[in-house]
Order: sequence, then structure tokens, then C-alpha cells
Amino acid sequence: MFYGGKSYQLMLAIFFVSLWSQTPCVSGYSKRERINKLPSFLKICRRSDPQLNKCARNALYSLKDRLEYGIPELYIPAMEPLTIPEIKMNQDTGAVYIKSTYRNVEIYGMSRFAVKSLHIDTNKMKFTTTMLFPNLTMHADYEIDGKIMMMPMTGSGKCNANFTDVTMTTVILGERQKKNGKSYLNVKDINVNYDVGKVQIHLNNLFNGDNALGDRMNAFLNENWDSLSEELRPLLEKAFSSVIRSSTDKLFKAYSYDDLLPK
Repeated sequence: MFYGGKSYQLMLAIFFVSLWSQTPCVSGYSKRERINKLPSFLKICRRSDPQLNKCARNALYSLKDRLEYGIPELYIPAMEPLTIPEIKMNQDTGAVYIKSTYRNVEIYGMSRFAVKSLHIDTNKMKFTTTMLFPNLTMHADYEIDGKIMMMPMTGSGKCNANFTDVTMTTVILGERQKKNGKSYLNVKDINVNYDVGKVQIHLNNLFNGDNALGDRMNAFLNENWDSLSEELRPLLEKAFSSVIRSSTDKLFKAYSYDDLLPK
């Protein structure tokens, strides 16, 4: 389980929210009054434009400088750092049997991304993007208890991690629904896939401060990250999809389809 207190006309809104799939603080905008007008700084792309994908990509890049402080009009929180009150991850299948909680999470580097690919299919209402985050750094307070590959693991303290070359592909399938004479988008399905080039993680105070055991476990985690990541992949991708759906629903209730992606 993964949860927290947490691209742009249609494309921007969808995909920036999808970037922050690990961003429970987006829900902080849920009590805002409904917004009826898109911000003036937002580059508008039209769905009839034969260069729609290129337009959406340019619009996405035009928002990068605003991400550090967030874009409330698009339900995007401040990104540097991205703060998450709490993340819980419980896994009890395969080689990983563990319960862990991460609090006061801070992630740096979310605004420094590259768009590898972006495609909008307005006939199928399918929106696909792949984005690269060259470097992400995370700091958090952690609690963990369980087993990894039959090895006991327990502790609480500070967690510091660095993730390089993080690639996330998000596919969103939508449908239009009529409401008050206007057409609004509804999310039918979301699929998320991610890859991480390299991970370096350090958990302080493992095994009640036994430095020798803690050092060995940290070394084991870093040396075996690829296999451990595969064990956790279904859990993480399902969690990402769930949070994205929650966030995009807020956006789609605020703006009609013609507002987000006019003819």
C-alpha cells in the first residue's frame, strides 16, 4: 500500500500530475473553489493541430521554471523540494516480506526532467508520455520491519537515497462525459511503468544502531537493487496509478474538455 497526505491544456495537466504520482500533497488543493479559467501563462494547444504533440511538448517545457514554487491552477504543488507527509509500503509476497513507513519525505530534482516521448490520440482518448529524471535525491524518516530474501531487516532513523536516470511512462485512457451542457473528461484506466538506472540508498540506525549489521544490509540493498525493485514493481506501479487517478480527477472536474484541449 502506498499513500500520503499527497501535461497545460489536457496534455500538460495530465502528465504533470502523472509525474507527481508520488505526490500526496496535491490533495492540498482539493478544498479550493472550482477554477473556471485556465491561467494566462499556459500555452494553448488545439486538438485539430496536426502538430499537436509538438505543441504539447513545447507547452510542457514552458512550465519548467514555475515548478519550483508550484502551479496551483493546475493542481501542481511546489517541486523543489517535493514534500510528502507519509509513504507506506507493505509487501508480503515473493522474496520481500516487509512493512515500512517513510515520513517527512523530501525529493529534489523533480523539476529537472526531459520529455523522451509524448503522444496524444484524441480519437481513442489515449495520452502517453515518457519522461526522464536524470537525478532524484530523497531524504526521509523511516521505520522498517520484515525480511528481504530471507534476511531479517529492522530499524528506524534517517533514510537518504539517490536515484539516477529514472524513466517513467504513463498511459492514460479517458472518455468524455456530459455535465451541465459541457463535455468533461473521465479517466477510464491508467498504467504506469518505470525504470531506474542506479540507486544508492543508506538507512541509518538499522538493527538498533548495530553499525556492522547496518553497513552489511545497506551494501546488500545497493548491490541487489535490480532484483529487489522487480519484487516491488507491481506494488509501486499500482500505487502510482491510483494516485494519478485521484489527482487527474480533481483537474478534470475543474476544467471542461474544450477548456483543456479546444478545437
